[in-house]
Amino acid sequence: MRNTLICTVGTSLLNNLKFSQEESIKQALEGKNWNKLSRFLLQRKNNERICGAEINSITSICDKEFLNQRIRLIFLVSDTADGQVIGEILKLYYNNDSNPLQFEKVEVRVLEGLRDDDVKAFKQQGLKNLVREISTEVRKFSPEVIAINATGGYKAQISFAGMIGQALEIPVYYLFEKFSEVIELPPQPVALDLVFWLNNYPFFEQLESGQTIAKSEFGERLEGGYIESIIDEEWIDSTSYISLSAMGVLFHERSRLQFAKQESTLLSLIPMDDTEPEKKSISIRDDHGKDVLQVFAQKICRSPYVKKIVNSLPWNPGRTNPIRQTQPNGIVEFVLTWTDQGLGLCIETTGRNLVETNTIALHLAKEFTK
Repeated sequence: MRNTLICTVGTSLLNNLKFSQEESIKQALEGKNWNKLSRFLLQRKNNERICGAEINSITSICDKEFLNQRIRLIFLVSDTADGQVIGEILKLYYNNDSNPLQFEKVEVRVLEGLRDDDVKAFKQQGLKNLVREISTEVRKFSPEVIAINATGGYKAQISFAGMIGQALEIPVYYLFEKFSEVIELPPQPVALDLVFWLNNYPFFEQLESGQTIAKSEFGERLEGGYIESIIDEEWIDSTSYISLSAMGVLFHERSRLQFAKQESTLLSLIPMDDTEPEKKSISIRDDHGKDVLQVFAQKICRSPYVKKIVNSLPWNPGRTNPIRQTQPNGIVEFVLTWTDQGLGLCIETTGRNLVETNTIALHLAKEFTK
């Protein structure tokens, strides 16, 4: 049941108010009286031009019953003073009890870096944060409850929002300036190489954290045009550093979504170990935290994809992803991220190559992470 609408936000509403000849609006703008401006908008028909692209398009989306319920409304605003002002006015407007299209919960989120006076920030931060905000909602609530209104905002932002929706299987709506109602953007094919993603999963996770990492750390995996198209490269003091581009973040998020759908099929192609769990070998160093690791090792040995526990790992405090490293021979370094020390195990799995090993690692992370 679709009940959440994510809206990109532009400046048409504020521009309309600034050019208004009504004295009360001028006074409200000068006094930064956003409550008064929101009440003024509520007195106008919500499809009038002065209400701006966001209100006009949301009205059309609701009128056409593209939402089953109006539960959550999320405005993604630019990293500018005007963006935050518009977000505040829109939040007051849709929180008001007198609004016939009131939503139960309205949020305004600033997309850090999304500004038109810094090209580098726009590309390396703003568009990535646009992907992350929408992807986070998808992971928390599923694509089936979300719709995207990509009417407002910078042209590049609108275009990318449409691409995000299509990649993550969310309907995307747009109100052309001269149209009286929104249209749903037609789906476009988005290339997806799940094997490539699985082969390089730890690499994507490392870069997805937003870190800038020396290119030399990744060696041959960066050779060829495919990977180059989803990373940004920057030279600092004669050293090349890389991070995921906005398209790379989107590729990573779409691959996660597709993996979740295909996990059972992928696992069915991987051999299982039929050794009884209590008979699987567990080798752990005699160190602090051994008791915690022993309990967890016995638990994870219940998985038919785990052959044995090779050893314990050095501590990795502060890690958020339990998959530290994987190898083509089935080895998975697994960190108990919920422990303060970052205790971990080196696990031998039934994986016969990186695709199988990373598939198992992702499965173990889902099944055995607190």
